[in-house]
Amino acid sequence: MRSAIRRLPSTVLAMWRAARIGWSEHIWIGKRRWGVAAAALLVLVGGGLAFRGLSQSAQAAAEETPTLQTATVRTGSLSLTASGSGTLIVGASVELGFGTQGTIASLSVEPGDAVDAGDVLAEQADRETLEAAVTQAKLDLSAARLALQTLKDQAPLAQAQAKLAVAEAQEALADAQSAWQYQQAGYRASSTTLKAAQAKLAVAQDNVDRAKGVYDSAPSSDGERKAQAYLDYAAAVQQYQSALASLNWYTGHPTETQQLELEANVAIAEARLTLAELEAKRLVDGLNPDELTAAELRVSKAEVDLAQAETNLRSATVVAPFAGTVMEVRAEVGASVSGAFITLADLNLATLDTYFDETDLDKVIVGNEVEVVFDALPDDVFTGRLVRVDPSLTQSQNAGLLHAVAVLDGDNPQDLSRMPVGLNATVDLVAGRAENALLVPVEALREIDTDSFAVFVVSSDGSLELRPVKVGLRDLTWAEITSGLRAGEVVSTGLVETGE
Repeated sequence: MRSAIRRLPSTVLAMWRAARIGWSEHIWIGKRRWGVAAAALLVLVGGGLAFRGLSQSAQAAAEETPTLQTATVRTGSLSLTASGSGTLIVGASVELGFGTQGTIASLSVEPGDAVDAGDVLAEQADRETLEAAVTQAKLDLSAARLALQTLKDQAPLAQAQAKLAVAEAQEALADAQSAWQYQQAGYRASSTTLKAAQAKLAVAQDNVDRAKGVYDSAPSSDGERKAQAYLDYAAAVQQYQSALASLNWYTGHPTETQQLELEANVAIAEARLTLAELEAKRLVDGLNPDELTAAELRVSKAEVDLAQAETNLRSATVVAPFAGTVMEVRAEVGASVSGAFITLADLNLATLDTYFDETDLDKVIVGNEVEVVFDALPDDVFTGRLVRVDPSLTQSQNAGLLHAVAVLDGDNPQDLSRMPVGLNATVDLVAGRAENALLVPVEALREIDTDSFAVFVVSSDGSLELRPVKVGLRDLTWAEITSGLRAGEVVSTGLVETGE
């Protein structure tokens, strides 16, 4: 359109300017110039018609000559960011006080004091009473345990012997059952043991045959050699007989008498175990179950009472559970308190409440990096990460905001533990970052399937090649190409209609 305007004839432009001058003079001079104004108006109308006709001609010409737009694949950096706001908050805090209602005897801190873990912050006045309660609870527990033990020790030796008899009877039964099982046919040896016994027998037979051959071939005239050969032959026969006996035992079964004896041993062991168990039960049942239960309950109650007394004594001293800063003290020495009256916070864990527009939902993710600039420290950039994202939106002035919590890194340029809670900051969220990446305009991407892209690569002869590519980060302008292209290649970004 602009090129078409540039090609308008000079006469039309002159008429358009004259029309503007005439109209202006009509406004300021009045009725005396009505004729000039009317003429200028006619010129304007005529010029407009001429301009419209020429513009349409230029547009038609442009539509007939589409031009291919291209871009060169370049190397650069790409970041996906979102901007929001933040406020410095207390990262971790705890409310501290005495375990029971009492009077403050000493108070060693005030707001703003830095304390270490284990430091005493305050003490209660009536510690003597609490210490006496602990001593009495220990005595009560000792008495309850002694009474229970005395009750249980009425027949300690008989109970111990009965338990031992049960254990011995169980062991004897297990031995009898194992002996019965071990003697049954098919259970005397595993397949591996059986094959080994057969192999030993075969080796023993070979040794016998070999020794017999040596003995037979030894000359009778050599008495010493003949005697030694006989001894070797006799030893081989003995080994063969031992191997045969072992194999026969593995493959055999008990005799009828042996089987009856094995079964009788199992029955006797079962009967002895039953008698031992009955005796042990009789001795345990000899104690009065109600008395035993009551004694056990008294011990349990005494243990609970002692634990509570010790807790009350410990809580009569307020101790810092971690290193931090005293944020608030809500009582004075001599005051009677029944709850928490000291607020301790860990300001070393620099934490921010952050808010982002709901349209940045895809970027506000736990673990993403943040860059923070406090209004009070405009020249310092602090870094950190999101550690929590609320599952619901926060409404502010009819707008939905994403609330997240960020924790700053420990190597920041300023000591945030000395900065007041409530500092405001600008927060830039980095959802993704690519360095030295191959970049193309997003207009070059052609989506061929869900999350699958290709680009038209322009060859040196002007032809187009549709090439699949893998896409990494994308913003509104650029896309990162992780594979499929090389730096310096030319890609098409589409066709543009022009009159040039």
